[in-house]
Amino acid sequence: MKRLSRAALAVVATTAVSFSALAVPASAVEANNVELNILGVTDFHGHIQQNLGDGEMGASGVACYVDAERKANPNTSFITVGDNIGGSPFVSSILKDEPTLQALNAIGVDASALGNHEFDQGYSDLVNRVSLDGSGSAKFPYLGANVEGGTPAPAKSEIIEMDGVKIAYVGAVTEETATLVSPAGIEGITFTGDIDAINAEADRVINEGEADIVIALLHAEAAPTDPFSNNVDVVFSGHTHFDYVAEGEARSDKQPLVVIQGHEYGKVISDVEISYDLEARKINNIEARNVPAAEVVENCTTPNAEVDGIVAAAVGAAEVEGAKVVTTIENGFYRGANAGQATGSNRGVESSLSNLIAEAGLWAVNDATSLNADIGIMNAGGVRADLEAGEVTFADAYATQNFSNTYGARDLTGAQFKKALEQQWKETGDRPRLALGLSNNVQYSYDPERAYGDRITHITINGEPIDLDATYRITGSSFLIAGGDSFTAFAEGGPIAESGMVDIDLFNRYIAAHPDVEVRANQSSLGITLSGPGVAEDGTLVAGEELTVDLSSLSYTGPEEKPSTVEVAVGSEKQTAEVDNTIIDQLDLTGTASVTLTVPAGATSIKLATDNGTTFELPVSVNGEGNNDDDNEPQPSGSSDAGSLVAVLGVLGALGGLLAFFLNSAQGAPFLTQLQAMLAQFM
Repeated sequence: MKRLSRAALAVVATTAVSFSALAVPASAVEANNVELNILGVTDFHGHIQQNLGDGEMGASGVACYVDAERKANPNTSFITVGDNIGGSPFVSSILKDEPTLQALNAIGVDASALGNHEFDQGYSDLVNRVSLDGSGSAKFPYLGANVEGGTPAPAKSEIIEMDGVKIAYVGAVTEETATLVSPAGIEGITFTGDIDAINAEADRVINEGEADIVIALLHAEAAPTDPFSNNVDVVFSGHTHFDYVAEGEARSDKQPLVVIQGHEYGKVISDVEISYDLEARKINNIEARNVPAAEVVENCTTPNAEVDGIVAAAVGAAEVEGAKVVTTIENGFYRGANAGQATGSNRGVESSLSNLIAEAGLWAVNDATSLNADIGIMNAGGVRADLEAGEVTFADAYATQNFSNTYGARDLTGAQFKKALEQQWKETGDRPRLALGLSNNVQYSYDPERAYGDRITHITINGEPIDLDATYRITGSSFLIAGGDSFTAFAEGGPIAESGMVDIDLFNRYIAAHPDVEVRANQSSLGITLSGPGVAEDGTLVAGEELTVDLSSLSYTGPEEKPSTVEVAVGSEKQTAEVDNTIIDQLDLTGTASVTLTVPAGATSIKLATDNGTTFELPVSVNGEGNNDDDNEPQPSGSSDAGSLVAVLGVLGALGGLLAFFLNSAQGAPFLTQLQAMLAQFM
């Protein structure tokens, strides 16, 4: 489903919105109105502990706010928009997120959308342990109007009644869920269009008279300009961890559509107040805002003892295992960041921690098993917390990748691995790129100016160019090597060989054995674009002509050391340029530089080296010389204007010679006479 772009969404985002369609006397409005209060959180991810330093209110803050609102207005309902569990901090995930579900049960959830993380442990765990209908650990209905093929199937909607007004909650999960969870856990399950499914159910409950108001709980990014049915009144959105309230355009005699997303981890609670006219059977006012954690906690006068007790018990149960020290490391490792945002906000960029986890998995699998893997891989979305230098406890290590995925290995051809690298760029979805962490023995270059699916220009493994026909064994989490995060190329490989080990155990084994491990200085990915007269149309270089080399992806975006200069050498020609470390959001482009030099005859490669340790060599050919190699070699976006002009003039000259010969021949004489007569008409 086509979504509003983030840039456009930022234009309409507000902290609060309020609408009133009809100008009627206040006394009449008050007599007929029912005041409804809908509260919600999204992407809570088991953050049950209060942590105001990170802006998180915890389950205690959520409970206190909901309790106070219910006391002020009995017509108050509390919902969640998915990802209540999964990807959780140690205190909850070590106990299979049972404390989180217990806390939500105690607060009183009327309905929740399914999130993609509810499927982390597979559909069987979801329906049998967590439950869809309130009969398991979750004592509330999980809704999934677009989830098909499962037995039992989730309900599409849940209808509650408050003071004579029937509210239908219609839930759906992002239609991309199949690419976000392990395929092995959702066999036979499909995720259809999320907005289409919501619209169909919204139209049904209204047309059949089952509801007066429809509120969509959509675990996906949404905006008022998305094609929601006119029967949908409010959309609680989730999944993308944004904080916004947005309004749509006027809709005849209905209020504009309101879309609200409540950030992440209990950092805000969404509060939507709806004024419903019982006589006219319509909404006449909607007010919506996101209430930040600091405000919630500051105004909490009566804590919820039951919820606080659940959190305290979870903390106690997790403390014993979590406090055990795994090792003490000398360096810190970090996730990617967007400009001005915290680490973890940019999953499209290479990160030192993702690379570390990939390297750790490769080393540990080969150290503890006989799988003999060649390449370690890690997905950026699976890295959930930074790893600071110093003492590392089990809880600290667990927080970095808290999914408890098993590790496996499978064989791929070089061509399939190259295809997987191409799939880091996404044509659909909320993020334009999802970077792969790679073991230290893998490095590649790409041209960001080239088309999707054709950006990778050179790959080396253990310092040697990849053989596209050879077989390589990759190792990583069962989620990723099965094709998760839409890396379908991994799923094209041979059968998965399970290691029998869990990701955190492998990681702890590695950092305990390598406490002095350093941040990978020689980064895995380099952006290289060649242009100017020194580049021929076939991608070879032209001796004696100027070549511009534009570089990107030279720098990490976290606190890691940054390069200040880079040297570029083409044969005997060398130039040094300053590196611009301005962060480029969402993509792997941070760390840019550019040089222009003259192509020397006989050059066979372009070499680059930053002053903090990144080196790379891109093979090239000059005037047909060198060792250009099929798919693995660059085909730059630039071309030689001078060379093209010479070629065109040569063709025209040849055509002119042929025409002169023809016109002076016996066969050409009649044609020449007709041509002269035709031209005479215009003289």
